[in-house]
Amino acid sequence: MVHSLIKSLDLVDDYDGLQQGQDSDDEPDTQDGESDGVDDSHSTKQQQEQEKGRVNGNSNGNKKGLSAAEPGYEVNGDKDYRRAVIVGPDERLGTKECLLKYHDTAYVEALLNHRGSSPPARNPTNPASPSSSSKETQPRRYPRTDPFNLSHDNPPFPSLPRYISYVASATSTACRLLVKDKVDIALCWDGGRHHAKRKEAGGFCYVNDLVMGCLLLSREGRIPVPQKEGEEATRQRTRPPRILYLDLDLHYSDGVSSAFASPTRYPYPLQKGKAVPRPPSVLTLSVHHSSPIFFPPPSPPSLLPEPDTPNPFSLSLPLAAYPSASTYKGVWQDCIEPIGQAWDPDFVVLQLGVDGLPGDRVGQYGNWAVEGEGGMKWCVSQLMKWDKKTCITGGGGYHHANAARAWAGVTASLLGRETDSDTAIPHHDHFEAYEPSFTMEVPAGHMRDENTAKDLDKARDVYKTISQRINDIVAAHS
Repeated sequence: MVHSLIKSLDLVDDYDGLQQGQDSDDEPDTQDGESDGVDDSHSTKQQQEQEKGRVNGNSNGNKKGLSAAEPGYEVNGDKDYRRAVIVGPDERLGTKECLLKYHDTAYVEALLNHRGSSPPARNPTNPASPSSSSKETQPRRYPRTDPFNLSHDNPPFPSLPRYISYVASATSTACRLLVKDKVDIALCWDGGRHHAKRKEAGGFCYVNDLVMGCLLLSREGRIPVPQKEGEEATRQRTRPPRILYLDLDLHYSDGVSSAFASPTRYPYPLQKGKAVPRPPSVLTLSVHHSSPIFFPPPSPPSLLPEPDTPNPFSLSLPLAAYPSASTYKGVWQDCIEPIGQAWDPDFVVLQLGVDGLPGDRVGQYGNWAVEGEGGMKWCVSQLMKWDKKTCITGGGGYHHANAARAWAGVTASLLGRETDSDTAIPHHDHFEAYEPSFTMEVPAGHMRDENTAKDLDKARDVYKTISQRINDIVAAHS
């Protein structure tokens, strides 16, 4: 639905002009992708800048952005009427070889070679038909459990192989566009499958496109290192990029966080005269609701870390039920912002699940908003002030109309074409789904925010210490 709404709001160039997410000089991503130490720069560079213009991703107008209509182009009398450019996924980034860069071989083969579809619906009260003993009409037997968790909320279906290829290649294509310096902001609303593990599915997620995207950034996005004074200029030295994975879905990012949980232990305080362990390439930070009855069940990595945690690069910020925009504002300013400043990432991957909005039938404990301070659009605008290359994906969101409203609103905001609750929904294929208001309004929640000032103050103090630790570790290797 989100794509239809975005198109109806005239936020994208014509679908007929679909670009492919690959260059003629790109090599298929079937090798290990290890860097040779030389910068290998991959929705636009100078030629596309002239052809398509740039999106004004923030107030100072220096973002290259999603690519857009030519600056100053007028539609209906409005100047700077920017549109995003659609880039099709490079399917070479969704091959079996690419999936195996993270996922287990047996699991990938199970996904690609599954048998049959999900269990057929069956009413046990129906009497058996006379031919029920026939092999041709006997329903297929399905195991209650599956070694890869391909059951219950992760059932196999006929188009699963094609589906996982598209999901994986879409997010990886978005990340490669950042690496190749073609855009500064890439959106992939169909991505964000943060529950998939290396060897099993989980929470409607079959492959972890986010892990694969971060791995691509880590392999291909090496950062040039300035030459030291007096150093002979032989070849460009590079360093691994610093990547921030930030997850604002209402559910804990168990798949991504476990994938990048570093085995390295970082002492606190740092000991003088002793080597400081190198930081990892990816720092994960998940802001989520936590409860014994909420998926995934609480685990030590999903809880608020201690200030002296041995791994300050795998972070969680659990929230009580019904966190409001006010809570998210405080969390951003007191916890996320200090981590971002200390880590100073080269790339940001933001998973913007919207199951934290009121009325979500799966989230249930959300009370967030799209508009206003602390709302989704506000948080994204704060992120844009960091002026970092950013990939934004979707995630959870099970009230389809509200999910489409939220993601379309964020898209419009990034293009400098603000919408608000009163913006009318244009007539399109899914118009009826937006009744009764037929506007961009996501109705406000009325549940009491159970996050107390004491809880938020504790989180602030913890993250103040951790951010200083991160700053010291990064500085030791600068």
